[in-house]
Amino acid sequence: MRLFLASYATVDWYDEIKRDLAPYFDAKWVEPRNLHLTWLFLGERDDVAHLTDMLQPLKMLPRLPLSIQGFGTFGEPAPHLFYLKTASVVTTILHEKIAEMLGESPESPFRPHITMARIKKLKKSGFEKIERPWVSEPLGTVDPKIYLIESRLTPAGPIYIPIEEF
Repeated sequence: MRLFLASYATVDWYDEIKRDLAPYFDAKWVEPRNLHLTWLFLGERDDVAHLTDMLQPLKMLPRLPLSIQGFGTFGEPAPHLFYLKTASVVTTILHEKIAEMLGESPESPFRPHITMARIKKLKKSGFEKIERPWVSEPLGTVDPKIYLIESRLTPAGPIYIPIEEF
């Protein structure tokens, strides 16, 4: 099974963001029900029972919803992924705690984000400087619940199946 740990996100400005950025790039937008913050990608694993046992202490950790504000892109020189930001000391500490529970050593710094779209083609530049109400407003929240999720890749897009809630 292809697994990852994530918290689902609600983006209140989803339709406005998608509409306002349409002139700037063609993209495959993530369906609102699939928006999430990935805490740790685990890859192909068949030890689900062992993973859930190792992650049980997560249920004891107090958590609050995280605010989503701001946006960015990954990819140089041309962006290939558009995301929304959520960052705080709490996200980094929780990410490190999860990795520690599983005996993982993250290879790169944790960059908490919610993928909104995979950019297929840039039509024009300047979206980074767009002026819309949603640019300076809280955009939504990340649910404090963490799930072990199976990801089934299909031609129509991924299907996410929550296995366990922590």
